Amino acid sequence: MKALLFCLSLFFVSVSHATSVGVVVTLVGDAQWQRAGEVISLRRGDSVVAGDRVTTGMDARLVLRMNEGSVITLGADSQVVFSDWQYQQGSENNHARMELVEGVFRFVTGLITQQPQPDLQVATPAGTIGIRGTDFWGGYLQADVLDVILLEGEHALVISNDQGEVVIEQPGLGVSVVAGEAPQQPKAWSDEKLARAVRSISLPQ
Repeated sequence: MKALLFCLSLFFVSVSHATSVGVVVTLVGDAQWQRAGEVISLRRGDSVVAGDRVTTGMDARLVLRMNEGSVITLGADSQVVFSDWQYQQGSENNHARMELVEGVFRFVTGLITQQPQPDLQVATPAGTIGIRGTDFWGGYLQADVLDVILLEGEHALVISNDQGEVVIEQPGLGVSVVAGEAPQQPKAWSDEKLARAVRSISLPQ
């Protein structure tokens, strides 16, 4: 028992000394993070560090505020990995990479993209989303098809994979991508599809 308590104390000390890159500001339902081989239930106010794998449960919603002001909302049955997140105020070498394993998210960027050459990406199984500073939604409304839509902002989104690249410059346009195929050209979504996307990350009233 003493050995177990000692190991647990070492684990929580290591967690407490990890550099926070974001914090849970809203949580509806269940969510977990996986860190250093441990799976722990998330609570409001908990920190996220680079390398964390965050997973939401059925009907859950999770809102993270990152250390430079970006706001990331995860919908139900979603999983992301913060594989890299480096931000220092005043630096022009800030960079971050989030991996979408499954599910849906909304990303409103903060200060991390406010440098001459923004380096912020969301990697997915179908392709990579390059972000220059904006408000956008991405995820899987149907299996094996990544959808991305620019909601607001004057900066473009770049969606690319080994088969091709497209740029979304106009809010309200979206792109669909199937793994192994070039991204489709941007086009306006139907009201029904946009409503589905919005519902997937909306908080309960």
